[in-house]
Amino acid sequence: MKFKNYDYYLIILTTLILFMIGAVSLYGITYYNYLAVDSGWTKTAQYSQYIDGMDSYLYPFLVLLLISLGLCIPKRLFEQDVLLKFSAIILGITVILTIFSTIETGLGFILILMTVVQSVVLIMTIRKSKSIRFEKEGFIARMGSSLLHLGLVVIMLNFVGLRDSPYHLLIFWFGVIFITLGNVLSFYPEKIASLIFISE
Repeated sequence: MKFKNYDYYLIILTTLILFMIGAVSLYGITYYNYLAVDSGWTKTAQYSQYIDGMDSYLYPFLVLLLISLGLCIPKRLFEQDVLLKFSAIILGITVILTIFSTIETGLGFILILMTVVQSVVLIMTIRKSKSIRFEKEGFIARMGSSLLHLGLVVIMLNFVGLRDSPYHLLIFWFGVIFITLGNVLSFYPEKIASLIFISE
């Protein structure tokens, strides 16, 4: 499979997964508003059932998104044959951890690994390393892609493993900032470059 086709299928897969996550979120908000007719329902067992139910709906799509990111993020560093072997090993370890521990442990493992890998990619991008691969040309666009991916991973790691952390909200907002800045840099690289006088 050529890298262009590989990237195309990854984009399609990721788009579909994000659409399903959005649909689950919309359902959750609608159902929450329906139940919120009773102002005290959040103090009942029904609220815990609602949270558990929404988590169970969301987790499969988070796993699929992580698989997609697990194929997307390391491709900046590895050739395609090495990438597929690397991804298969990581997925295998994740499945083993999930079976013998919990799904949070499995997801936490792959998220921590992807955070480290994407942080390395971001550092190499800042240093303008020629050993990393991007579809887009230009420093600004590549910085946008790196920040966007890092933000996605940080937010998912925060959701899966850091919900009880005192830094939960702070980490969440860091993730939001990375994603927002990444989107701006990715979609408007020429305008940003002209503003800060960087030649693309």
